[in-house]
Amino acid sequence: MATAKPGQFAPYGALPIPKMTPELIGLIKTGTIYSLAVVWEEGMQVPGPMVPYALSPRLRHGDTPDSAPMSAAAELVTMAAHTGTHIDALCHIGEVQDADGNVSMEGDIKLYAGGNGQFVSAREQVSFQGQKHMSIAEMPPIVTRAVLIDIAGYKGVDVLPDAYVISLEEVQGALAAQNTEVTPGTAVLVRTGFYQHLASGNRVFSDAQAGLGLEAAKWLHQQGMILAGADNMGVEAMPPWDHSVHRYLLVHNGVTHLEVLYLDELAANQVYEFLLIVTPLRLQGSTGSWVHPIAIA
Repeated sequence: MATAKPGQFAPYGALPIPKMTPELIGLIKTGTIYSLAVVWEEGMQVPGPMVPYALSPRLRHGDTPDSAPMSAAAELVTMAAHTGTHIDALCHIGEVQDADGNVSMEGDIKLYAGGNGQFVSAREQVSFQGQKHMSIAEMPPIVTRAVLIDIAGYKGVDVLPDAYVISLEEVQGALAAQNTEVTPGTAVLVRTGFYQHLASGNRVFSDAQAGLGLEAAKWLHQQGMILAGADNMGVEAMPPWDHSVHRYLLVHNGVTHLEVLYLDELAANQVYEFLLIVTPLRLQGSTGSWVHPIAIA
């Protein structure tokens, strides 16, 4: 298994080695810090096959009288790595391909291995200790310029319709209305309004997601997008469930996903450009990590 070493960072797919630059510092105008994480809680929606969130008290105040006058409490938390606000490792999504790299249901499952048609077999990159290729432990901290594309706001609605596919024209129209542009090295966060469904427990959040269409995702990547995020469960519109945007961005181009974001406060304050900081946990072998992203405006 490829083992990440403490204190060492390397480029990871489209993500560069993090470095604070004068240009990034220049994005900070007011110093206001926005939390982009949802609250993890019992009963929150997760992708269908995933283990649900659960918290169980393990140590209660008063359970260790030998430590008096000190008292301590602690708990056990169980959840899948793709629960709540989280980021995908590049080993999370594969694509079934034939020997020539074409999609084929009779082929082998391939993972991103550097772009430009470079892939590795997923079957050869996993053990009982988890993923051996591009696990989340290898992902560096993310410190980058980010833009919010408020599609729900652009269309004048609180939340987009169920399973709504965001078009290229809508992405370009929202960017123009916001006077915002996507430049090389930019993280793009898309607001659909679907946080409303997560907060209310509406199953539409997981069963009929509004999100990016493939054409819009391709264009954003061509403009220089290095990370795609959204306030829904999977960035792209679903159904269908073939994950065409995931496959294009993660498998073919090394562009990871930041999912289940809270973007309503940014949108309400019309904050469309900011410094984004995301610090994945270094979980060896994991396909993703819970994160608490912050935007500094």
